[in-house]
Amino acid sequence: MNESTQDQNAENSPTPARAEPMTYGYCSWHRGYSAGIRAIEVVEQGSGPGGVQSACGRCFEKYDLVPYADRP
Repeated sequence: MNESTQDQNAENSPTPARAEPMTYGYCSWHRGYSAGIRAIEVVEQGSGPGGVQSACGRCFEKYDLVPYADRP
């Protein structure tokens, strides 16, 4: 079968592809690894490495956090 004609998100597919990729990383709030991580705070430094504080979906709701990308 020609792969270019296959629908990756077919409903009858045994394992349909996700519409959005899921990120996995360290949650700075509950101090553990989790899926669905989003950046909350970006620490920038002029003369050294900066850092990123990330949180999972559960901690977003629990601590009423706003993702960095969604801020004005």
